[in-house]
Amino acid sequence: MTHSPGNHPVAGQPYPPPGQGFGYPPPTKPPGPKPGVIVAGAIGLVVILGVGIAIGLSLSGGSPAPEAEPTPSAAPPPSTTASPTAPPGKYSMSGISNACDLLDPKPLAKWSATPIPPVHREGQPSDGYGGDLSCSLRYTSTSKTDGVATNEAGIAVRAEFASLDRPPAYEQWNTKPSQGWTSGTIAGLGTRSYWRAGSTTETGPGASYIVGVEDSNVTVEIQVAVHRAPGEAPLKMDDLSSIAQTQTRAVLARLKKP
Repeated sequence: MTHSPGNHPVAGQPYPPPGQGFGYPPPTKPPGPKPGVIVAGAIGLVVILGVGIAIGLSLSGGSPAPEAEPTPSAAPPPSTTASPTAPPGKYSMSGISNACDLLDPKPLAKWSATPIPPVHREGQPSDGYGGDLSCSLRYTSTSKTDGVATNEAGIAVRAEFASLDRPPAYEQWNTKPSQGWTSGTIAGLGTRSYWRAGSTTETGPGASYIVGVEDSNVTVEIQVAVHRAPGEAPLKMDDLSSIAQTQTRAVLARLKKP
């Protein structure tokens, strides 16, 4: 598979402000793009490269917030109707208490190895909703070119399970690539899959690679992104591709029912 990602910054949604993690929508009125920004799409993983890398998920899933209930004058009779359940399939989030356990960050150590506190979410199945998982891991290091600038590397995962009342997350996550990105499919990965890749040379070399896959009752997306300080060697997209595809297959294996 040959990649020819463009070296153009792409405008789009910014990473949520500090304190806003997975499951939070982006700001209502985002500021204009900065140089060196690479964005994976308004819905999905968002990476900011060039001024530091930020990997975050704006999840499309999650159980809706319950509506306020009026105070009853008397206790209602017990319900005899069973709660709806999500569609069955080969995969389950049962036993996953921390979505970050799905990721292996060791391949990022060749770029940066000092961890930043991770952000994760585990949205449990409920009333026909299949559930969702997400995690973002980031690492930093000091540039060897000047001993001051910060290099960063990160990996993020999100998974959403099939629900009764909505189409598969794959339909929403497999968006048309932004200008300057390349994309394609991956043979032999799940029922259907995609990859998207983009790079920048602004304020130093940076690159991002995304793999998404739908299989049975789950959609999984992995993103790997790296930024280097000015003067450092360009990144090889094949390196990021290999990590993203390997991690995607590992996540599917981890979520598969016994």
